[in-house]
Amino acid sequence: MNSLTSRQKKALETREKLLRASLDLFNEYGFEHVSVEQITKVCNVSKGTFYTHFPSKYDVILEKFKELDSFYSTVEKNIDSSLPASEKILTLYKEQMMYLTNIIGKDLMRTVYTAAMTSQVEQDHYLISPQRKIFQIINSYIEEGIRLKEFRQDLQITQVQAIIQRCMRANVYDWLIHNEDFDLSAEMAQFTAIVLDGMKVENK
Repeated sequence: MNSLTSRQKKALETREKLLRASLDLFNEYGFEHVSVEQITKVCNVSKGTFYTHFPSKYDVILEKFKELDSFYSTVEKNIDSSLPASEKILTLYKEQMMYLTNIIGKDLMRTVYTAAMTSQVEQDHYLISPQRKIFQIINSYIEEGIRLKEFRQDLQITQVQAIIQRCMRANVYDWLIHNEDFDLSAEMAQFTAIVLDGMKVENK
């Protein structure tokens, strides 16, 4: 593999600088109150340079947030394939909540959720995109649970998908608005387990 040229290294450094500065400003002033001009002023670059690296402010957040994709892929590989679909979902969510708590942190997640609710972001934003790795994995478990008759047969796959995805967003939102004594991983496990139990065939 060829090493990077000095120009390529400089471009990567500039991109990382823009990323860090943007997230710091979003956290301090709020997503809607930070302009691209403010970001570029902090980094001492032109607006054209910003748009070379990021199509919009929201793409700055997505760049950081999409680092989760590789994490989800690793977790999926380590989940015992013999587990029931519901246990696979709970295991994936547990790992995800621990990652959000310990690696991503509340500041960035607040920024992500706040940005998602602004008029500056397209309606089909990343938080609900079916292309997200986390949803692709969960949906495969849901399809498995219905196929193997672990989950109720009167429910459409899309219904179950929507409900399970809302479990994630609801718990993360609660975590963001509560004090530090809110255990995201534990609350997520309890809440989602109750929801999943209501979908199982034996509880029909």
